[in-house]
Amino acid sequence: MAPHKRPAPTDGDDDSESSRESSSPPRRVSNKRRRTSDESSVHRDTSSDRADRENASTPPSEISSDSEQDDDDEALLEATQAIEARSRGGIHNEPAEYGILEGVQLKNFMCHEDMSYELGPLINFICGKNGSGKSAILTAIVLCLGGKASATNRGARLQNFIKEGTDHATIICRLKNQGENAYMPDVYGKTIQVERHISRTGSSGFKLKSEKGRIISTRKSDLEEICDHMMLQIENPMAVLSQDQARQFIASSSPVEKYKFFMKGVQLEQLDQDYRLIEEQLDNISAKIAARAPDLKVLKGKADSAANKLALSDRYEAMRDRLRDYRRQLTWAQVTIQEDIRDAYVKELQEADAKIAAAEAKAQELDDAYQEADRLAAATTEKYNAANAAVQHLKDEKNELQGQQQDLKKNYSEAAAEQRQIRDALVSADRTITQKKAAIEQEVQRLAELDGGGAARRINELEEAKEAARRAEEELHHHLDQRKTHVEEIERMQRLESETGEAKRNEERRVNDLENNLKRLVENRNSQDLAFHPRMQELLRALHQEKGFQDAPVGPLGKHVKLLKPEWSSILEKSFGNSLSGFIVTSKRDENLLSDIMRRNQCVLPIFIANNLPLNIEPHLPDPRFDTVLSALDIDNEAVRKQLVISNQIEQSILIQDMTEASKALYSEGTPLRNVKRCYCFSPGSKVKGAVLSYRNGRAAQDPVHEFIGTPRMKTDIDEAIHRQQDVLADCKAQRLRAEHEFRSAQDRHVRAKQALKRHGDRKRELEIAVQEAEDNLERVKEAIRDDSVEGGKLEALRQSLSEAEEQKTIHESSFQDSVIALDDQTKKLREVTRRCNELDERIKEAEGMVDKAQSTAQKAGKKRAHELGEKNRAIAMIDDARADRGTLERKMQEMDEKIASFTDQARQVCERVNLPKGETYESLSKKHEKLSADYRKYQAQVGDRDDIAAEASKSSKAYKAAEREISSLESLQAQLTRTLAERRRRWVLFRGHITARSRAGFIHKLSERGFRGRLHIDHRKKEMDIAVEPDITRRDGTGRSAKTLSGGEKSFSQICLLLSIWDAMGVPIRCLDEFDVFMDAVNRTTSVNLLIDGARHSSGGQFILISPGTKSDIKRAPDVCAIEVAPPERGQTRLVLGPT
Repeated sequence: MAPHKRPAPTDGDDDSESSRESSSPPRRVSNKRRRTSDESSVHRDTSSDRADRENASTPPSEISSDSEQDDDDEALLEATQAIEARSRGGIHNEPAEYGILEGVQLKNFMCHEDMSYELGPLINFICGKNGSGKSAILTAIVLCLGGKASATNRGARLQNFIKEGTDHATIICRLKNQGENAYMPDVYGKTIQVERHISRTGSSGFKLKSEKGRIISTRKSDLEEICDHMMLQIENPMAVLSQDQARQFIASSSPVEKYKFFMKGVQLEQLDQDYRLIEEQLDNISAKIAARAPDLKVLKGKADSAANKLALSDRYEAMRDRLRDYRRQLTWAQVTIQEDIRDAYVKELQEADAKIAAAEAKAQELDDAYQEADRLAAATTEKYNAANAAVQHLKDEKNELQGQQQDLKKNYSEAAAEQRQIRDALVSADRTITQKKAAIEQEVQRLAELDGGGAARRINELEEAKEAARRAEEELHHHLDQRKTHVEEIERMQRLESETGEAKRNEERRVNDLENNLKRLVENRNSQDLAFHPRMQELLRALHQEKGFQDAPVGPLGKHVKLLKPEWSSILEKSFGNSLSGFIVTSKRDENLLSDIMRRNQCVLPIFIANNLPLNIEPHLPDPRFDTVLSALDIDNEAVRKQLVISNQIEQSILIQDMTEASKALYSEGTPLRNVKRCYCFSPGSKVKGAVLSYRNGRAAQDPVHEFIGTPRMKTDIDEAIHRQQDVLADCKAQRLRAEHEFRSAQDRHVRAKQALKRHGDRKRELEIAVQEAEDNLERVKEAIRDDSVEGGKLEALRQSLSEAEEQKTIHESSFQDSVIALDDQTKKLREVTRRCNELDERIKEAEGMVDKAQSTAQKAGKKRAHELGEKNRAIAMIDDARADRGTLERKMQEMDEKIASFTDQARQVCERVNLPKGETYESLSKKHEKLSADYRKYQAQVGDRDDIAAEASKSSKAYKAAEREISSLESLQAQLTRTLAERRRRWVLFRGHITARSRAGFIHKLSERGFRGRLHIDHRKKEMDIAVEPDITRRDGTGRSAKTLSGGEKSFSQICLLLSIWDAMGVPIRCLDEFDVFMDAVNRTTSVNLLIDGARHSSGGQFILISPGTKSDIKRAPDVCAIEVAPPERGQTRLVLGPT
């Protein structure tokens, strides 16, 4: 039986688990059998509760009876017969479907660097020499499945288990998870992988993975739930028994300590502690009942006294009813007074409305006059500015030409002087060449006569060597000059790669923006408010609550605009800018109030001030054949329509999709179209970007309209917008693909340019070698000529002088030709600039006359506009004053309405509205109420207030009933807990007897396998447990010997018999034993191994992991036996080198 696991207290020696927890799978309801009280016991006679309570005060470990020994003998006989029948029946252990280990993997754990061990489902022997790390495997299993470091007896902290020289260690255990009782198989699969990571810094964490390696959870609580479900008692000292614990359990401990060890291993001690907690709760409940019984009597007396007093006060109810009627009439009389004041304000408001209407009609007439004057002034000013700009442009052009003329004259003079100097130098160079040639012929003839022609031959070789050196240097210089081309090509390709890379990144960012925008469109399809400022909802709530506006603000403007042509959504949203998020008010005072509310709510948006005067746009509409922005919109608010006309001129902005057609329609006639300010069109190949065509300073102008990224603020067909956004996203992805292709092509060309520069460098080194060889040959010939005679140097000097003179002549000839060409060019340019200057003088004179005429016209129109504006502003000021007066009245009336509403609400808290008696006023009713109240107060002074008396009676009655229910509930809970505890104790004693009998019978049976005799003594009264073993079956004395007198092999064999018997009684799924045969000889080891195998085969669904210092060959092979031999780890051992003796 596996009791329900309870969380153990935190061990201070163990390191803390990682507090970071990731998401874990949903908790499932465990299908383990829960201990419940016998339902039939609930119906026992209540008279036996006190007797049960007295029996419950005795701890379970002390419960006994006279027939306990007889019951133990009978249970021992039944257990022995069951074990023998099972042994004879050939029942073998079958692999468990869940809760056993499939494998263990260690990384940098203790002495293991990276080892993995596959375990069998039934019997596993882990063999190896001392120090090979066998016990480390058992320690790893305990730690990986949630055990503490102190529970292993191998280290006080987790850092002690990390392999020396490393900073982290990892343990991985794979748990089988199959069958009907598998733990969340749809999440984990057929195998649960448990990983524990340990760090040298002291941190530790768990990972629970599925069969496919996906992380399910990192919480230790989830691991505990898995161990709880699979009944893995990993810290149970009887389930995982180390060598030290085994020796202490068998030989080193006293009978009392053995008994405590046994009770803790089979979990009976934990149940005992739980039952003591229930006893403490029962004691607390009894104390509460005893303490509250006297209070119940006091409460009952108070309730009876208050009820009697309430009956007496009911006699004066008629006087109280009349007071109530007067109080109701007085309450509603106050409301009537405030309503009369409100009616007076209503009449004054009607008079103010008539005054405002008359002022608005006058203002509209003045506004029409101002609009006409403004239009005329704007037109004349634009003509004047255009004429003035034309004059300035001509003057700038003339100044620029005059500067060019001066520069050309200077350049001409300098070129003529330079040509004369070059001509003189050329004549001098011809004279020097003639003289040098004559001197060379004389020297050659003299040297030929000197040594028969040998010197002359060497002189020719010298000329050839010089020519060869010159050609090599020329080729090298030519090659070096090409390096700049290669470097420039690399820089150009690098710039191209950078530009294409930036273009690719821009397209990627655009794709991401479009994808995010598409996601927002889909998510916010039912909420237009999300297209505006993030705090728009808070701002609208604040505006709704504010009562100080003369006229409620209108906005945001986009909520009142519906787009009838969705294809223009991006261009119009972009062109409107932030105007669609703005609000409209009708006065400066409302603007200040709205601005203050926006700042408080951190939502500052544009505010427009408009009046309520109608706006006539019919005379300003363009040709009907053109679609306008106004015709593409459906605006449900006149103030919004008027504001967009004023600020964005939507009635004079036309829409033409094709840019070519738009340019043709707008610019073909050379003059602006009538009543057309601008024209919107699409960019070629795009439906989201476009351009706006217009006239600026009398010239055609074109400005781009970029793509609008965001949720549409104007109302439109959201499905159409999503579909259109998807098409744009597909086009953008195609552009991104082309940009990526161009970027890769630029990268390839950049690499090829670098390779070309490398080949150029290789060729440069080859040419430098050739130049060096030619120079060496030239030096050799010069040395030979110097050896001929000192006279030979004269010829060389003459030739050198001739060469220099010829070079100078060539340079002068080239310079003279260049100077002739340059002088002719300067002459042509100077003539052309002079001609253009004369033409500009005529044009400037004509343009200045037009400027004077336009200036005069514009000044007259400006004066008229200023006059009309003043009249209009005066009329608007009168309207504002009238509205301010009306607003004051309206606020007063609103305050009065609020006051009436407040009075009404307060009156309704007293009663619903009642009619006042005819002829009665508030003053007359008040006098009657005061007289009757005085009479009633006299009565109250004698008896007391009836409401207070009724409230006190109700309060006393409720307090008494609540106390009575509480005590009854405590008594019921006490009786039920007493019965439950008695039944649980009875079951505890019964379970203790069964597990004791099974342990005794199993121990005797296991000893008999080798011919030993013995007995397991367990005294529950004295809380002692001990064993007696007699290895010699021939001895007639059956009392046996104590564990301390046994040999090492006999002691280990007895230990195995005892553990197998307790394991069979416990029923844990995983049973581990460390070095069970460390003190055994060969005979005892073989017998013990066979005994373990046979005992394991007769267990039910258990997995055995046994540590042995022997070898793999000591284990008898069988299908259900898995033997693993652990090789000694590499510890850096070396041989000792011993010198000769």
